[in-house]
Amino acid sequence: MPFSRRFILPLCGALALALVAGDAPKPAGPVSKAASKGKAAKALPLTAPAKVTAVEGITEYRLANGLRVLLYPDASKPTITTNITYLVGSRHEHYGETGMAHLLEHMLFKGTKARPDTWKILNELGGDANGTTNFDRTNYYVSFPASEENLWKALGLEADRMQNCTFTAETLWGKDGKSGEMTVVRNEFESGENSPFRTAIFRLMSAAFDWHNYGKPVIGARSDIEHVNVDHLRAFYRTYYQPDNAVLMVAGKFDEPKTLAYINDTFGRLPKPARTLEPTYTMEPTQDGERLVTIRRVGGTPLLVAGYHVAPSAQADRSATDLAASILTDAPSGRLYKALVETKVAAQVFPLSFTTYEPGLQMFGVVLAKDGDLEKAKEILLREVESLKDNPLTQAELDRAKAQVQKGIDQALSNTKNMAISLSEAMAAGDWREWFLDRDRTMAASLEQVQKAAVAYFKPSNRTLAQYIPTEKPDRTEVPGVPDVAADVKAYVGKQVIAQGEAFDASPANVDQRTVRFTAPNGLKGALLSRKTKGSMASVQLTLRFGQETSLRDKLAAPELTGAMLMRGTLKHSRQELADAFDKLKAEVMVTGGATSAQARLTVPRENLAATLKLVAEVLREPAFPASELETLVKQQTTGIESQRQEPQAKAMEFLGQTFDPYPAGHPSAYRPLEARLQDLKAAKVEDLKAFHAAFYGADHATFAASGDFDAKALQGLVTELFGSWQSASAYERIPARLKEAPGQSKVLETPDKQMAIFVAAERWAMKDTDPDYPAFLMANQILGGGALKNRIADRLRQKEGFSYGAGSFVNVNSQDPVTSWQGYAIYAPQNAAKLEAAFQEELQMALKDGFTQEELEFARKTWLQGEEAQRQEDRQIAGWLGSSLYLGRSVLFQAELEAKVQALKLDGVNAALRKHLDPAKLVIVKAGDFAKAEKK
Repeated sequence: MPFSRRFILPLCGALALALVAGDAPKPAGPVSKAASKGKAAKALPLTAPAKVTAVEGITEYRLANGLRVLLYPDASKPTITTNITYLVGSRHEHYGETGMAHLLEHMLFKGTKARPDTWKILNELGGDANGTTNFDRTNYYVSFPASEENLWKALGLEADRMQNCTFTAETLWGKDGKSGEMTVVRNEFESGENSPFRTAIFRLMSAAFDWHNYGKPVIGARSDIEHVNVDHLRAFYRTYYQPDNAVLMVAGKFDEPKTLAYINDTFGRLPKPARTLEPTYTMEPTQDGERLVTIRRVGGTPLLVAGYHVAPSAQADRSATDLAASILTDAPSGRLYKALVETKVAAQVFPLSFTTYEPGLQMFGVVLAKDGDLEKAKEILLREVESLKDNPLTQAELDRAKAQVQKGIDQALSNTKNMAISLSEAMAAGDWREWFLDRDRTMAASLEQVQKAAVAYFKPSNRTLAQYIPTEKPDRTEVPGVPDVAADVKAYVGKQVIAQGEAFDASPANVDQRTVRFTAPNGLKGALLSRKTKGSMASVQLTLRFGQETSLRDKLAAPELTGAMLMRGTLKHSRQELADAFDKLKAEVMVTGGATSAQARLTVPRENLAATLKLVAEVLREPAFPASELETLVKQQTTGIESQRQEPQAKAMEFLGQTFDPYPAGHPSAYRPLEARLQDLKAAKVEDLKAFHAAFYGADHATFAASGDFDAKALQGLVTELFGSWQSASAYERIPARLKEAPGQSKVLETPDKQMAIFVAAERWAMKDTDPDYPAFLMANQILGGGALKNRIADRLRQKEGFSYGAGSFVNVNSQDPVTSWQGYAIYAPQNAAKLEAAFQEELQMALKDGFTQEELEFARKTWLQGEEAQRQEDRQIAGWLGSSLYLGRSVLFQAELEAKVQALKLDGVNAALRKHLDPAKLVIVKAGDFAKAEKK
């Protein structure tokens, strides 16, 4: 499922965050707490977990109270992910209670009697954590550095908050009845209302479903959010957050027998509920004609979305319609892409569907340019999707779609953390094994099956278009019901487990010791870290650097377009041939370029690394720059800019970009406003791109870094062969970064019809990452606004006041030149502008006046250090780390030295660094939103 469907609209009750590990774990729950006091002998004996099944390295057990436990060991990385999925979502909500499942997700981060500060525990664990809600399920995952202490702490937290969360009316509305978590969720709702895309999807689904809750946005109605009944919310919690309605997964490096025993001792003591869960019974009737819904709002660009009712996710028909959707929308081979994008009628086409337990929707979208012909695009969209009976799909199209699916399968199975989390979607379809069954059905689907399903479902009478035409003879589609999933998966055993990797220590010292470095004849510098990885995957980052300040002046859009065109065809292969080749190689490849550099990043199985790298060399060295592709690219980029011009964030960032720009017009590093970028795009010519590539591209100042499963000696030889003699035709000299310290000011920007506003406060000063103040200010920012929803700004603006769904601060410090930028930010409702700014300034003044505490410093230090450790576990991150170290002329041990300096910091030094560098009088503040409408209310 995760490889064939994309879920881009889940609602998160917690921001995705970087976390870190902490104090010794508290007891896992009431029973374990009693045991810690010497009462373990009095605990009743527990029934041993029963093994249910094992599929491709995942083993399922069931506890006596009904909890399903999945264990997925992977010793190749020192991390663990726990993911608990509750089989409840917006489908289970009642009238007047839309959004309840999502709001309850937020409540589970508000603490229990035994663990009142959930965010502190999550930050102590390390890695990252999140909670998400969808139509049929809610899940909570935590990923952290592997240790028994951390695992026990994570499991203890989940066992405790399954039944012991202590939220009250005050939690929802605050002491004054106007703040609290309800206002945070409402602000999240407002942020979604800003998006024309999300609004179109919500309206389409509302029109497509007459009675089913799939027609209601998961976040709910604003009025239901604002008037939620706390007693009903508690009843919802008691009903669905029980062991017999949950699936707990533990994945990563852990002791299986000990972990299973601990889970049984912790979760197994939770009582099996006496209540019986009644199934939902509302079934959507067969649609009896075409439906149209039109949305008119300020900003954005024209958009068409057509939706068709399809089978539940566990039905074989659903796998077939997913393949048909891929054939229709793939770029550049898809029928919709060729009929709409290549003909310049539209800028982009896309498919969209959600995993659903009951019958759902398959959607097709079309994004147009600002002046696009909506009626023409509509006619083409419906013709291509609904004429498959007369224009059948081909075997070549199906083979291409399957190759893309197979690549996704291999990538998914090689990432244990992502696999553990994504199985929540299969659970929503009825059982976690449906992930593998859907894979098997997809890869085994015949052309006849896919063709039959596409014709059966993609027909006019089954369509809703987000714009009622009577039909004399309706042709209706009968959608099958929910299959017998238990019978479907009963005898399923799956396929062979993929290759496992080594247990790798990603400390700076070990990375430095294991890395092989070399210099090619032309000056290219390389760093290779060979190790065994899960799935035998390797990650590579190649960066070309070129040009000088004078030679790169006045190039306008040419550098960025040159980089963006590299993957759109070479002298030997068309864009489609390149895409097909990379799919067959199971390679993820991204190539980008700009004014001073170009970069290729790839992740690929060991056996395909050489072939992939040769193809990447062709992409970089022999681009064709087809005129038709440039025209398409320009349309896509101009459409993207037009769609963002009225957005609060885009306006705020443009103001700051111009305010702090130290460069003259035409300088390669100068900020280019949106309007100027649009004009530059319209003026771009193929000749300009060819000339830029010929003049500047070369590998004589390149860095090549790789981490993963490969033969280092062979890879060094291949890199030297492919890039070791490639010289740029122009001289190279690094362009130093410049500093502009703008005077303090405040700017208000109106963005009509936008329900979410943004606040940004920015300042710049001279400092680089080798300066003595850098570690101290790094920790000062971590305390002030850098910790993941556990910092002073977030505590005040989100946790206490309930103004903002997302608030904090960040600092960017240059490694080579003394240029530092700091920004504080928050999103909020426009009517809260004055209160939010006042609260932000008050927190800043208190930090400067009174300083931070030792407890805050210790917590920030611990969270930052373990966050750094967690980031080093992925091969892509390691390759990027090695590449930047080569460019900067540093050993990777610089990171160890920085961490040692952070460890040695004293509180006085941190407070002094904050007061030295951050001056409220110098802040450039910008607020963008629909403040005029807010004032009228």
